[in-house]
Amino acid sequence: MAITNLNPVDARRIVSKRRCSDCWEVLQEHYDEHTRTSTVSCSTPDCPCRGHVSAEFVENALVESRQKRKEVERALGESEAVAWIPRPVRRSQAAILAELGY
Repeated sequence: MAITNLNPVDARRIVSKRRCSDCWEVLQEHYDEHTRTSTVSCSTPDCPCRGHVSAEFVENALVESRQKRKEVERALGESEAVAWIPRPVRRSQAAILAELGY
């Protein structure tokens, strides 16, 4: 879904602060010299781009996703359910302090 007939200043503001809601990629601005208006659309080819979300939302979602991935990898590594995820190495408090030089 492209946003059409925008003032170029508004289009630049949208491009700088918003992302595609489907693929989370950046938006791009297309300026039409004849009508002196801009159109904002997704930069990914063939993306349906059904809306826009804030760049802050995308960054927060990515951080949350990385945290969940770490938790899942830790849990799967401990359970040895998936062979290619290494089992976490457990060290005692004394070993950690010795590593740090205490």
